Amino acid sequence: MHLTRNHHQSPARQWASVVLIALLSAGLWVGWFAWDTEYQYDASTGEMAGPYEVWQGVGAFLCGIVVAGLAYRLLPFGVALVVLPVSFTLAWIGTAAVSDVTGLWMVGAILVAFGTTLGAVVLLGIAAAVVTVHRGQSPTSSAA
Repeated sequence: MHLTRNHHQSPARQWASVVLIALLSAGLWVGWFAWDTEYQYDASTGEMAGPYEVWQGVGAFLCGIVVAGLAYRLLPFGVALVVLPVSFTLAWIGTAAVSDVTGLWMVGAILVAFGTTLGAVVLLGIAAAVVTVHRGQSPTSSAA
């Protein structure tokens, strides 16, 4: 069983690559969002907003591009496609389930899993296209 693109690595190094990507993906949630639980009141409109700010979403997205690129470089597409959303979603569940009194955290977890899977497909697809173009091949041609 090969968990990384480098099939000559020991199983321990392959698992270390998987764990690294999982920690980085979970870190996107923890580092950018999990700590911010405070809503802001806008006195001019009388509405509550938050808890997240736009800059957090932009920062997480930019870091997510780096994490997905690294995942594509280290792991086969299928492995990366499992590790990225599962680890992000588990990190989300770790903070949402403990503070939810309504029991709706499971609905949120399904939505987060779906969204992160879709995001991972897009980012890994972009990484594949960039690597293909960088190697001088057209994105639609297949390697022999």
